[in-house]
Amino acid sequence: MERMKFAVLDVETTEGDPTRGRVMEVAVLALNGSEERLRWDSLVHPRCRVPHFMQRLTGIDDRMLRDAPAFSGTVRTLETLTQDRIIVAHNVRFDMTALAHEFARTGLVFERSTLCTERLGRRLVPNLEHYNLGSLCRYFGISLVGAHRAMADAEATAELLKQYLGHFGSDEVMASVVPITRAMRA
Repeated sequence: MERMKFAVLDVETTEGDPTRGRVMEVAVLALNGSEERLRWDSLVHPRCRVPHFMQRLTGIDDRMLRDAPAFSGTVRTLETLTQDRIIVAHNVRFDMTALAHEFARTGLVFERSTLCTERLGRRLVPNLEHYNLGSLCRYFGISLVGAHRAMADAEATAELLKQYLGHFGSDEVMASVVPITRAMRA
């Protein structure tokens, strides 16, 4: 069980390119196996305007972010909540790239082992037409209300992880964990 400590997370950014976009919302669900231990989310002031497309996609606008902390105000919480846990995200490369860049801007390095529910879905359920979060949630009968908000996406990803564990077993799921990789520096 010790090896199955997860931090299921999702970030929403100001751009579709995680190397250029700034984090504007983040959510983390800490799981021990399938059991939720805690949850946390925060809006994050990106120090730039939110493009109209991203406002429409996420529902997050500049007014909502006016009093939100900068990323530097959330970095220690993120560091603590994810310490000694496997980061789980749908398209984990996007989330980890965005977080690695934000951490680097604060002078810190963000390195964690990862598990991607999208890649895992492609391996475990090979005949689907699409592997986005919505498609996999529909396949497994998981409710996804409020897509493109960090907590809603993290909750759906956590439920997807639980479905994978229940249907395919922990050995099959854990075989897809990518060990700690070097984070990017800005």
